[in-house]
Amino acid sequence: MARVLVVPYPCQGHVNPMVHFAKKLASKGIPTTLVITHFIAKTGRIDASPARVAAISDGHDEGGLPSAASVEEYLEKLETVGSASLARLIEARAASDPFTCVVYDSFVHWAPRTARAMGLPLAVPFSTQSCTASAVYHYVNEGKLRVPLPDVVGARSEAFAGVPELERWEFPSFLFEDGPYPALTEPALTQFANRGKDDWVLFNSFQELECEVLAGLASNFKARAIGPCVPLPAPESGAAGHFTYGANLLDPEKDTCIRWLDAKPPGSVAYVSFGSFASLGAAQTEELAHGLLAAGKPFLWVVRASEEPQLPRRLLLPDLDAGAALVTRWSPQLDVLAHRAVGCFVTHCGWNSTLEALCFGVPMVALPLWTDQPINARLIGGAWAAGARARRDAASGMFLRGEIERCVRAVMGGGDHGAAARRWSEAARAAVAAGGSSERNLEEFVEFVRANAGKEKWGLPI
Repeated sequence: MARVLVVPYPCQGHVNPMVHFAKKLASKGIPTTLVITHFIAKTGRIDASPARVAAISDGHDEGGLPSAASVEEYLEKLETVGSASLARLIEARAASDPFTCVVYDSFVHWAPRTARAMGLPLAVPFSTQSCTASAVYHYVNEGKLRVPLPDVVGARSEAFAGVPELERWEFPSFLFEDGPYPALTEPALTQFANRGKDDWVLFNSFQELECEVLAGLASNFKARAIGPCVPLPAPESGAAGHFTYGANLLDPEKDTCIRWLDAKPPGSVAYVSFGSFASLGAAQTEELAHGLLAAGKPFLWVVRASEEPQLPRRLLLPDLDAGAALVTRWSPQLDVLAHRAVGCFVTHCGWNSTLEALCFGVPMVALPLWTDQPINARLIGGAWAAGARARRDAASGMFLRGEIERCVRAVMGGGDHGAAARRWSEAARAAVAAGGSSERNLEEFVEFVRANAGKEKWGLPI
């Protein structure tokens, strides 16, 4: 009998789509277990039902990543301690109900090695980034795509296999060893290395959104889009309701946010959030505040507790007091994006946030910061036409207030961005509905897992 172990990278943005995937797999009759860390099990709220949840150690059971000396130290511990702990979990189940397949976050590069050592027949990577960002990593690693040199201003790469021409700053930052977190450069580049044409790779995207890139990837390995892995309403229920992945590592101020939105006219609010990890810095936070105020739209701004000291409350107080602005430490983002009052999402363009906005038909103002965000922003403002991409000021390196104001006004001014976002919403929902492209791919994967459950030795490369 097929039994699948799902191993996400232990942070909010990676856990969310893989929780959703585990739920969908389990709902199709495949016994599925989601792996989280002991720290997340203690501090977060995870509901993956009908999938089961099991915990392993990351070497920081009491404090998680914040307790590590550095990101590099955390990654090292996660690999050494995490792989040993994962092996013990697999071994504990071997006699009674053994796992037959591991689906692992493609950034957890040690998971297939552990699975192979424990005799599991299948290990399949799951990319939590866009197909385009994933393709860039793969093609650069294969020597098929060249990154423009840093000293050639305005130089672009050549378009390749659905990946558009890109300036150097539009490439994912993990490509560069002189960028933040150089320890992630090699895992990012090699996440699909040694995959053959018959080897599965799953993507949290959908065919209609990234068809050309998927076609290119499919010539290298069995690339299948099975997303968007986003909780969506049933076709007959409309957009209202409560939406959750079932994984809350931070506590959303749900009632406060929704009550405030309920009092606002349809399409009038700019929702502002930069995710669970990004830090803007004090100067950029002040520029953002000025830009939002100048745009003249009510705004709901998520500012995590760790970022609150950078918030210029003296600028915001009049609007806060008048109810024209709300600042919250964390929001129920899916419910916010589904709310009738929201007309724009000012976002860092993390892949989850991007997909969520597309799924709920909310146009975006793109302010990308790092990792895969610049290339996502390029697609949002370009090929998908679902928003406006802000440009950094060359001298300061920041998104200045005037540019932010311009983009918010452009997106909320009733132009084509909203119509495009709504079309993508319809396409996303169709993809995961019965007979849709992603639903068909997921059914194909389920049959593959079932057919290979009886294998007694490793059948895929790592």
